[in-house]
Formats: sequence, structure tokens, C-alpha cells
Amino acid sequence: MALRSVGVSASMYQNQLNQLTRMEKSKRGNTPPKRTNGAIPKLKTKGPIINALVPLIRQVTNDIDLQYFLISLYDDTSNDQYTVDLFSGQTHEQVRDIIQAHAMMFSKTFYRGSVPNLSFDLTNNDNVVNLAYIMYLDMRHDETINKSLSFDDFCKAEMNVRVKVKNKNTVNKTQTVNKTQKSPVFILFGKAITPIETSFIKRIRDLGGEGDNAELAIKNNLPSIHLKPDETSYLPIYKQINIDQIKSNILKEGHNLFMGIDQEDEKATVTLNISKTKYEFKKNNGSVGTAKIFYPLVSVANLMDPGKNMLIESAKENTKYSMQAKGTLPLSRLTWNYKQPKFEFKMSHGTTELSTSYRDEVKTGNGNKKKRGYEYTINNANTNDAERILSSTMSKAKAKVGTTNDRVAKFMGDFMQALTMVAHIKHNTVTKYNYCLATGDAMLCNSFIFMCSIAKVSPNLWMPISKQQTSLVYGNMLNNFNPNSNIKSAPTEVLNANKVRRTPNRSNGNRSTGTRSTGTRSTGTRSIVNGVSGSGGSTVGGNNNNNEIRSPNRGRTMLNQRLRAKGFNNANRIALLKNYNKGMNVNNVINKANAIVSIKKKAENKKNLNQRLRAKGLNNANRIALLNNYNKGTMNFNKVITKANAIVLNKKRAENKKNLNKRLRAKGLNNANRIALLNNYNKGTMNVNKVITKANQINNNKRSNPAEMNLGAAIMSGEGMKRQRNNTENNRNAVIANLQAQLARAQAALVESTQAANAAARNARNARNASNAQAAKNAANEANAKVKRQERALKQLQTNASLAGVSPNQGLRKSKRQK
Repeated sequence: MALRSVGVSASMYQNQLNQLTRMEKSKRGNTPPKRTNGAIPKLKTKGPIINALVPLIRQVTNDIDLQYFLISLYDDTSNDQYTVDLFSGQTHEQVRDIIQAHAMMFSKTFYRGSVPNLSFDLTNNDNVVNLAYIMYLDMRHDETINKSLSFDDFCKAEMNVRVKVKNKNTVNKTQTVNKTQKSPVFILFGKAITPIETSFIKRIRDLGGEGDNAELAIKNNLPSIHLKPDETSYLPIYKQINIDQIKSNILKEGHNLFMGIDQEDEKATVTLNISKTKYEFKKNNGSVGTAKIFYPLVSVANLMDPGKNMLIESAKENTKYSMQAKGTLPLSRLTWNYKQPKFEFKMSHGTTELSTSYRDEVKTGNGNKKKRGYEYTINNANTNDAERILSSTMSKAKAKVGTTNDRVAKFMGDFMQALTMVAHIKHNTVTKYNYCLATGDAMLCNSFIFMCSIAKVSPNLWMPISKQQTSLVYGNMLNNFNPNSNIKSAPTEVLNANKVRRTPNRSNGNRSTGTRSTGTRSTGTRSIVNGVSGSGGSTVGGNNNNNEIRSPNRGRTMLNQRLRAKGFNNANRIALLKNYNKGMNVNNVINKANAIVSIKKKAENKKNLNQRLRAKGLNNANRIALLNNYNKGTMNFNKVITKANAIVLNKKRAENKKNLNKRLRAKGLNNANRIALLNNYNKGTMNVNKVITKANQINNNKRSNPAEMNLGAAIMSGEGMKRQRNNTENNRNAVIANLQAQLARAQAALVESTQAANAAARNARNARNASNAQAAKNAANEANAKVKRQERALKQLQTNASLAGVSPNQGLRKSKRQK
């Protein structure tokens, strides 16, 4: 059943109409173009084709959301070649027929869900803080904010971020700079908020939600985190389902489950779960068709998520069916909701509106622009700084070096999917339709359950949890699981933080509370009209088994894609696929593939390493020795290069030393000075230029002051080389040295004179009793006079040594009394 334009105001409708008119570059104002006759030129690129399709789409449907959706389908979702093959060279009438078939397909046959418009009551300020905390945890997990940033700082109106910007003045085209910008809290709520610790925040913190294993802490404790005011859980029951337990009878008769898939694990658990619900039915013409109980549901929010093409059953993958060759009925393995979302957060300080729009030009993450596309619009409660247009498909890498707007845009990719699914669950009026979010992302699960509690709807959640392809299923949709199936519900446990942090217990990934059926289910016969089965419109019709997903083939296809991504040539890839066909499991094939890639990479590295070692001028012996170390694994690539650089450096130093020695010899330096200078070079205290400069100084000093000719070595062995101030100072030092030498000689002469006087005194005593006493007295007097003369000479020398202006050749000053 198609729901048209619910909740879309007339002003928004007119706005979108004006935008579409500008895209057409029509000069007719707001008047829709008349049906035209002509043809699309035969072209090899889709750009001009899209421009020609825009007015033809408007001629087919007046639904603005559907017009934008179809343009996006042909321009962005579809493979380029599919669009060219489908429309190139077709007449306008043929193109309108194709567009009409697609319009019917997306608005009627495969349309599910409702208009994703919903208002959330956040007038309780605690819930505003809780939502801000959920955004804080999500951005910490994605590393779009620094993990050292506290929640208190996150709640401020501004924050500092590192932003990559263009740089025209340097060789590098970009540079990263610090900027102070409006915080994510301000962008979403219009102001800073007070970061109180609510009971919700305390539970998450106590369970380790801000620790190194935050993802597991939250995923394993969702029933304990999300509690009602009476302390009972929002997730009272769950089913733990293994892929082998899923059959086409998993739901009650006539029921379907439509899954908004955000993320899949490596083994594509959700996609394979869907494929296990396939069954056969009889068409009106008597032929047998296939359908499924579970279907992916693609919304505008899904198309704006950066991971949209990573799903096995992605919208882009589905275009191989919906964009088939001309003249055939468009097919789909998916269900669709083309309506653009709009959500309101009503708070005590005002209202924030989140919505999407389709614009002529949209900004990409690097600041460039591209033609056409969806984007987010945030109108927060701050009238002075309200509207923000945010880029869609914002990757984590771009957000981490982008503005705070870019970082919020990355958060919006998941958050809008959560809000869209809350709206589908809230507005669902078809009893036999069930809607759920399917994701293994704990942060998205956390935000989804919280927003379900605010909207007072059942948190229908399908969460793959293990490599054994086991999933946990929550919500009231469990009431529509078939009681006759082998899957039973179990109550969840609400644990305090001081208890075991695994809720519910799922250590056994193969757990089942019932008996497993080994038989095949007989589905009987169902009639189908316009692609919808007669039993309550419960299935999406198929044709020629196009809805079937064969698990073995799907596994081989996934493996083939992974091998291609690793860059394998056809021979290696086919050989590995043969191993898989013979029974080798996926993990062993991937491990073997990784080993081949590692060997290939190592061989390439060895080749590059050899070339770099040759370029460095290493001799064969050193080069081969280093390559052997790399081959043995004792040295990695970087260590080999570091060692090579050291060898080159040592070789260069040896050559420099040899050349330096020759230059010093050529300058006529004696051995003592030359060796002292070379030792300083070897120790690294002086480089070549400093050594040469010092050698020149020694030579200059020799020429200007002969008294210092042999002092070079003595200076080198003392406190080191000191720069001479001027020639006057050098002369004074030489004078002092000479006077000190004379003083030493005078002191030696004094000692000798003293000894002679003492000997004369002894001789005098011996001759006292002799007859010639007068001669002895004369000898003593002569000796004493000699001693006094020596003392006066010594005193004069000491005085001269302390006077800088005394000539080194000045003799002793004679006393006038001296004879």
C-alpha cells in the first residue's frame, strides 16, 4: 500500500519543486515540462543522460520524494554502465515507460514501511544529557573525537579539533591545523548542556562503557543498561538464534520481517539468515515462483550511509535486477522506502529538526562539490546559529580530520537509520508486517534502543554476535515467531555492575533451547497478485528464482571478491577457489591467500631493497650481508636501511678523516697539534670546518708570536681550544711566562747561595780557635753580603712578574747604596 506525502508541508513541497526545476535548467519557471517527443542521444557516459532524464521523470510522477529517489537511483545507486545501457539511444516514450515501471516498483510493488516522520519528547533534561552521552560514546568509538576528551568538555558549546585544510603556499597541498569550532552538542541541541551523571550514564560507566572494551561492554549488557523507571528492562525477552535454526516457518503464517541492515559481520550472517527463509509458491499463471519471509528494507537513510555498498544485498548490487535490459519487468531482491525522513527533538529550551534534502550541488567530505545528491539538514534550537547542511556518506577517515560538522555528519549516518526504523515500527499499521534494525554495531544498538524508549515503541533488534553465525533477537516481534518452530524465547537477566558482565549468557554460540527439525517444510500453495502474496500481502514476489540466495555460491562469491581485492592474478585466485570447492573452509583459504600475499610482498621488498642498497654505493659484501639478514628475518626492511645508512656514514667519516689528515699536514702542523685535532674530530666535538679553522688559528699565532710556537699541544691537552682575544693579550701572556721562568731560576740560585753561606759559617766556627781569626771573620762577612744581594734580586723579580708592562729583558734594579 503506497502512502503519499504524509507530513510533508506545502512549503517544503514547493521548495523541492523549485530545486528540481533548477536542475532541469528550464526557462519555464515552475511549470512542469510537457510530454516531449524525441530521443536520448547515444552516449557512453551517464552525465548527459541524467540531465536528459530529469524532465522525463517529472512527466511520469508528481511525487517529489519519488522524483529525487529515481534520479538518485540512475545517477548514484546504479552502476554507470547499467544506466547507459538502459537509456542510451531510447526514445522519450520508451524512457517514460521504463521510468513508469520503476516508479510503480518503488512506490507500490516493493514499497514497505511508512513516511519516516516522528517527534521525540526530550523535555526531561536528563534525556538530553543521555542522548549527548550516546553521541559521545559513538564518536569516541569512531575516533572522530580524542579519547582523552572528557564528557564534561564534550558538553561545552565549543571544542578544539585538528582540521585538514588546503595549503597553497607549500609543496604539500594540505596541512592540519588547530581550530576552535562549535561542538557536536551545540550543533545538535543549539547550546551547551550541563553534564550531570544520570542513572543511565552511571550504568554504562559501571559496566565498562568508557573502557578499552567499550564495544563488548555495551553489546553484552544491553538489557542491563536500558531500564524502565521501575528498574525492569526494556528488553525483557530474547531469542538466541543460530543460522541452522532458521527456516521458512520461523514466523507465524502470513507474517514478514523487514530488516533495516546497517552492518554485517565477515560471514554475512544477516544476509544468510534472510536466504534461509526462501520458499516456493504458485503464481496465477500456474508457474512456480520463489519468495522469502525476511527481506532487507532500503531507506533514504541507508542510501546516505558511507557503508551502503559494503552489504552483500546492497542497493547497488540490486540494480543488476532493477536495471535489467529494456522491455523486461523490473525485479528486486529488496524492499524499499523512498520517503525522505524528518524528525523533531522537542526540548525544554527549544526544538531541533533533523531532515534530509536533495540538492543540485552537495558538499563532499574534502570540501569539493559534486552534482546532485542527498544531504543532512540540522535546524537546532539556537535561532542565531541554527541551520547546518551536512555532507552525506561521510567516511570515518574524512571525519577524523574534518570540521565538527563533518564529525556530526559521520554520526548521522547511523543515527538517521536508527530514527528511521523507530518511525517504521511506530507507524506500522499492517499487523503481519514486522520491522527491525539489523546490526552488529553496539553503539548503534545503544542509540536505537534509547530512542525506542523515548518514542515508547518496541526495540525490535536483530544483532549478530559471534563468528558461529549466531544472533540475538529482541523486541515484541518475538511474539510473532512461530511457536511450532524450534526457537524458544528466554528471559533476559538484569545484572548489576559488580556481577558478571555478560548478558545474556552466550558462551556457547550454538545454543538452542528446543529440538532441531531436520525435515523439510511443505509450504503449500500461495497465490500472488502484483508481486504481493494473497496471505496478507506478506511476501515480495520473484521471477525465475531471482529472489533465491544460495549459501554455497554466496560464500564462493564473497571469497572470490576478497581474493580479487587482495590483487591475485587469475591463476592463484582460481587455485584457491578450487581448494574451497574441495572442502577447505574460508578462513584457511584466506590464511593461505595472506601467506601468498606476504611472500609476494617480501619478494617485491627484497627487489626494492637491493636497488636502494646499490643506489647507496654499498660494496657487494655489505649489500649481500644485509640482504641475507633480511631473508633470515633478523632484520626488517627499515632496519636494513638504517644499517646501510650507518655503513655509508662510517665510510664517509673515514674518507673525511683521511682527507683532513692530509690537509693538516699540508698546513705544516706538528704531530702533537695534528693528532690533537684529529682526536677531537673522531670524538665528534669538532667537525671538519671547525678543525680547519683551529688549524689556521694555530698557524696565525705562530707567525704573530714566536714565544707561542710550541704551546699548541699544551693548550690542546688542557681545557680545550679557546679563542684568543688579541695580540696584546698574547704578548702579555708570553712576558709573564718568561718572568716566571726567571723567577724559578732565581729561586734555585737562592737555595744554592744559602747552602754556601751555611758552609762558610761552619768553616768560620772551625777556624775560631785558629790563629787567623780575622780571616775567618772576613769570610763570614763576605758570605752574608752575597746572601743579601740574592735576596734583593729575588724581591725585584717577584715585583716585575706582577707588572704587565715590564720588559722581559729588564735587568735587576741596583740600589744606590750597593757597591
